[in-house]
Amino acid sequence: MFACAYVDVALLAVGTAALAIFAVPRLMAVLRARPTSGGSPDEGTVIFVEPLRWLGVRWGRCEAEAGLRRGGFGGEFRLWDWDPTWRAMLVLPTIAARSFLAAEAQRLADHITELRKRRSDLPIHLIGYSCGGYIAVAALELLPGDVRVDSCTLLAAAFSPWRDLNPAASRVSGQVVVTSSPFDVVVGLGTLIVGTADRVFTPSIGTLGYRGPHCEKVKQVRWRPRFIRLGYWGGHMSAPAERFIAECIVPAAGIGQAQAGLGESNPT
Repeated sequence: MFACAYVDVALLAVGTAALAIFAVPRLMAVLRARPTSGGSPDEGTVIFVEPLRWLGVRWGRCEAEAGLRRGGFGGEFRLWDWDPTWRAMLVLPTIAARSFLAAEAQRLADHITELRKRRSDLPIHLIGYSCGGYIAVAALELLPGDVRVDSCTLLAAAFSPWRDLNPAASRVSGQVVVTSSPFDVVVGLGTLIVGTADRVFTPSIGTLGYRGPHCEKVKQVRWRPRFIRLGYWGGHMSAPAERFIAECIVPAAGIGQAQAGLGESNPT
């Protein structure tokens, strides 16, 4: 009995230490972050589809924008605000609400269609983070046949890794960048327990990577230890780290510059 008690205390101590070292500083950094100065729509647009606004925080918004600026993107950054705080606080009312997610995907698809009609000559890049990755993919699937975006990045996305990305990729002129990490518990164990945004009880694409039918446009960026120096520790909250966005996502997606071979093309 005493041995079990010691084990419990040790586990509690390790958990508390991990929280103090990683989670709390990360939360404080997010809360302190501020938007950077706006860019010019004449240089293109990035639409950042936010994740669940858990705790009322716009997770990743400021870091992603700062990373894009650092990577040389001078265009317009648009936050796609889609998840009311009351739903996000409880998580399940959002992730399990198929009709709500479908309506939000249609709203985004309509916005992209209108934006493309108004500025047909300028690049449009889509970045979906966590559950926002599902909204981004579902919106692409709903676009009219003559509407394209220039790239789509799925950042630690919360949908099934076996979902066929070919329908969405057919609405993308360039790359569909998929980031994943085996250490991402939120879209790993989390979606195994509560289900993904497309209602499959499995670790998500943000943990396992893309495992669906062959898709020529998919570029997988799997977590590597070297990403730690870029601020991406492999967990969910650090996926939009500024330097990671600047040095990996911007070139991989071809946002404002030539693409670089940072991922694995043509996965099967």
